[in-house]
Amino acid sequence: MKESREELTLSAETIDRVSQLFSETLAGAGTDRRDLLRLRLSLEDILGVWLEKAEGSAVIYRTVQRFGRLQVEVSVQGMPLSPEDDDGSFLFSSRLLAQAGLALDYSYKNGKNCLSCGVQKKMRIGQMTKLVIAILAAFLLGGVVRVLPESVESAVLGISEPIFNTILNVLRAISSPMIFLAVCWGIVSIGDLATVGKIGKKLITRMVIGSFAVGVVFVLLACPFFRIAWESDGTAFGGFADIFHMILDIVPSDIVSPFLEGNALQVVFLGVCVGIALLILGQRVSAVQDIVVQANEVVACLMGAIGMLVPAFVFLSILNLMLFDAGVNFLGIIKVFALAVPGCLLLMLFYIIAVALKFRVSPVLLVRKLLPTYLIAVSTGSSAAAFATNLETCTEKLGIPAKVANFAIPLGQVVYMPGAVIGFLAMALCMAEYYDTPITVIWLVTAVLTAGLLAMAAPPIPGGAVSIYTILFLQLGIPGEAVAIAVALNSILDFLMTSSDLTCLQTEVTLAAGSLGMLDKEKLMR
Repeated sequence: MKESREELTLSAETIDRVSQLFSETLAGAGTDRRDLLRLRLSLEDILGVWLEKAEGSAVIYRTVQRFGRLQVEVSVQGMPLSPEDDDGSFLFSSRLLAQAGLALDYSYKNGKNCLSCGVQKKMRIGQMTKLVIAILAAFLLGGVVRVLPESVESAVLGISEPIFNTILNVLRAISSPMIFLAVCWGIVSIGDLATVGKIGKKLITRMVIGSFAVGVVFVLLACPFFRIAWESDGTAFGGFADIFHMILDIVPSDIVSPFLEGNALQVVFLGVCVGIALLILGQRVSAVQDIVVQANEVVACLMGAIGMLVPAFVFLSILNLMLFDAGVNFLGIIKVFALAVPGCLLLMLFYIIAVALKFRVSPVLLVRKLLPTYLIAVSTGSSAAAFATNLETCTEKLGIPAKVANFAIPLGQVVYMPGAVIGFLAMALCMAEYYDTPITVIWLVTAVLTAGLLAMAAPPIPGGAVSIYTILFLQLGIPGEAVAIAVALNSILDFLMTSSDLTCLQTEVTLAAGSLGMLDKEKLMR
């Protein structure tokens, strides 16, 4: 862990100095220029307000680097000086986006007002490059070992297999608590029940129903390409009985077993219940809310560190496949893209046509307005990088009121991921086929529910896909070895899923604003 700090006294000159240090720190971490400028202006505005109330107070500028993630903190001693607006918009945005490095997060502790921002440092070698190297190295080493004496092959397996199983066990141990905390944190981040008024309920309901509806439609369209066991126990009603029991089993018998067994549906259920309770109780349990937020950051930090081992995990998995099966079924891998790519493209087309028909706007004009955000997302694979353009497009080009966009876009980029649902389901179906996992009616229902819930709870950190596929495959009975293949494929598929998610989010919020009677149709048609 690397740490640096500088102590100053709050004054106009200090604000300039802190702003300069902040800008240099973020620039050195490779932060996008537009995000850097927005964060710097936010910092200067808040410090300017604090200067009027606490001039001469002690100021500490501090940076800490852990596992490739840089945490920047500016603290001012004195009475609480919350920058929160009257409607709570600052706090809402900061908590939702702080982990992505897109907003300043405010807290008051030990007599200090703290503004913090976490930034993931850009690596010299990208994750994609590392994965490609790991895959090629695994095929090369596997091919060499296959032609050597059997004793050498056994020795290599004796080393690689235990290491692979150890990494997999660590991922399973952390992934369930991470999903639980992510769900709690996401609900607590809404701020209070007043924030989730008429607009919030409408948007959240549409997003949740939309995600599961996409999963159902995709599964129905994909079923003809797989061998499905439509009956259970020889009767047509067996599968429905299993579905009924599965829905009831979402409620766990105790708090501990869902985490021990890795039951994703029960873990998410507990997360929702705890999150809603914390939201209802509000300031009466502010200490517990802080614990949830801090525990979520701790687990996310651990997962980020483990994410650095993903290339090694992929290497070991493919090497083991090479030594066991003498290769990988490339047709099964291609099938993932053959299902997911058309699925995401058709999903975007559906939303664009829906907006065009409802508001009688030209589809070509609509595509031109959506294109800037899509291009940023598809080229970077990052919703964070496209956030500023996404918000600007919604308010300036699509006619969505700022109070709706400022609520819906941060929330939607975290919980509304229909493209990810398609990607997760395509991966699950193809990996189940590849590993001869029976696909039944109950399996399909479980897949839709789990993929929909995990898409909303997906952690926006490096290695997040590892935790998602670990839980998804465990829930569906797919061997853990499939996680490495899924992560490798996901690194490519993620570009399409992210861009699809943002396009669907923009159009979905447009439809929601229209149904609320709050859409500026003249601006939409210009």
